[in-house]
Amino acid sequence: MKKKIHMANVLYLLLITLLGVAMTANTVSAATASETAKGIRVYVQNKEIHPRAASVIQGGSVYVEFRSVVQALGFKFKYDAAGKQITATSEDASFKVDLKTEKTIVNGSLYTYDSNIPMVIGSGADALVALSLYSETDYISADYDKTNKIVKVYKDLQGKPKKVDLKKMQALIKAHYQTLDGFKSIDMLEMKSWGEYTVMLADVSFRKTETELLDRVEHVTLEMEHKPDASWMIHNIEINNTEYLNYTSLINKEVSVPAADKMAIRELLAAYSKAINDKDVDAELALQDPANLTADYEQGLRDLREWSTRKFDLEYTEEQAVIVSYSANQAVVYWVCTLQANNDPSKFKERLYSLTSVVKNEDRWYFDSNEEVALGREVIK
Repeated sequence: MKKKIHMANVLYLLLITLLGVAMTANTVSAATASETAKGIRVYVQNKEIHPRAASVIQGGSVYVEFRSVVQALGFKFKYDAAGKQITATSEDASFKVDLKTEKTIVNGSLYTYDSNIPMVIGSGADALVALSLYSETDYISADYDKTNKIVKVYKDLQGKPKKVDLKKMQALIKAHYQTLDGFKSIDMLEMKSWGEYTVMLADVSFRKTETELLDRVEHVTLEMEHKPDASWMIHNIEINNTEYLNYTSLINKEVSVPAADKMAIRELLAAYSKAINDKDVDAELALQDPANLTADYEQGLRDLREWSTRKFDLEYTEEQAVIVSYSANQAVVYWVCTLQANNDPSKFKERLYSLTSVVKNEDRWYFDSNEEVALGREVIK
């Protein structure tokens, strides 16, 4: 006689079998995740730290315990258990992780990321965050060495300078300028960009010295280099332009000049104006000091005059000329001239202010092309 097998018993056996398979699968999965997490080491500023919660990899992203990392970076960490919020603050950056809404705020702005990848894993004070979060500060970088299973979080030397770095740079720049004659003050200093070099813009004021006629402000660009030892150095300084102050007052600074030299200098200026209006480059070159006249300067002047002749019909007129500095073989002329384009539809007309150096060579006065200073210009309506 065959024994009957009830359907209920079949279902019971099937359920036991499926649960066994599921438990086996879960055990394998948990073991794999545990091995992956256990193998990851974490370094902050080149020093190994030991987070309270193990790092994990999920969906191709690395997650590291937030608290241990930010504290090693010098941040103040706080966990609000009631509000389910994690915060970390420093002089230069701030993080806020809302575990309820899963929103992350960096430096006061919402940090958006791939919605398919969670930013936070876990809950409470030991929550893990995606490694990419740290780089949002602009001065911290975070990398994962997959081969060696090492996480590195560090303050990037080419990242955005911190406030303490800006103070160091300001002190360094001021120390440099204090070595220069006539330095008065740094009136503006601001950061333009960072990367291989941190680029700073500065306005530097100088008082006139014994050899100068005017106070001035130099508008400069400085490239600052962040050295491996975290110190700073000035890599390069470029003067973008120089602003001479109160230059129109030079009209009242005429000095005593022997009559013969004064007449010769006046004739030199008149000859220059005539050469410009006649479009006579050879005559203009003949007025330049032979000691400083180079082939490059001559070719550059010819190119400039050729372009201006094709572009404009220029009319050059002297308005004022005052000799403000004089010695036996050299003088400086405060020169005010107007330049007008007669064939331009806009009929532009400009007034040009300059300090022009002239030198005596074999009893003849010439322009010293190396020493001309453009003081300013204005459009005449």
